[in-house]
Amino acid sequence: MDPFAISSRPLPMMQTIFDRLCGNDALAFESEFSIEESMQRLTSFRVEPDLLGFAPLTAMKLVVVVGRVTEDHVSLWCERLLIFNGLRPVFVGRFQTFDGRVVLIGKLVGMDGHAGQIVGVGLAIGLLIIIGPLLELLRGSHDPMLWLMPLLGWLPPLFTIGVVRLGRWLSSSDENWIIGAIKHALVKPKRTSVA
Repeated sequence: MDPFAISSRPLPMMQTIFDRLCGNDALAFESEFSIEESMQRLTSFRVEPDLLGFAPLTAMKLVVVVGRVTEDHVSLWCERLLIFNGLRPVFVGRFQTFDGRVVLIGKLVGMDGHAGQIVGVGLAIGLLIIIGPLLELLRGSHDPMLWLMPLLGWLPPLFTIGVVRLGRWLSSSDENWIIGAIKHALVKPKRTSVA
């Protein structure tokens, strides 16, 4: 078994395809601390989410990493003061122990974790636009518009994948904030000598 395997879902190949289409990046962070201390340190580097989106204001910062941290589920995202970003990436993962090493395994998912569902809807609409006219043509219809519809069926999936990728690009700085907070929490600070 691969220790860095992300998903134990029944259709891992479909999950891999959706991850590639949505730009979901698998990540693993090895901690230099025990699992309890790793959770405590990661918890101290994030802010508790609130309903009104005032987490940056209560933390007195412009950008904060917000989320929930338990051993079984870690979810972290960035919030900016007075700006709501529905396209933001979210780190979703869990702590695991391999050969005495603590590893935070997860992935960055786009659009608040709903990118896979959005791309799935786009693919389903595209399949309906392609398969419906083809079935009608097989029944003997001679409408010339039916020949054009399967070519247009590629537009909804391409549009949804484009929207998801655009959202990832617009929120690319959030990924750096999240990864930086995780690395800062799980790695011991290096001592430097004063010259």
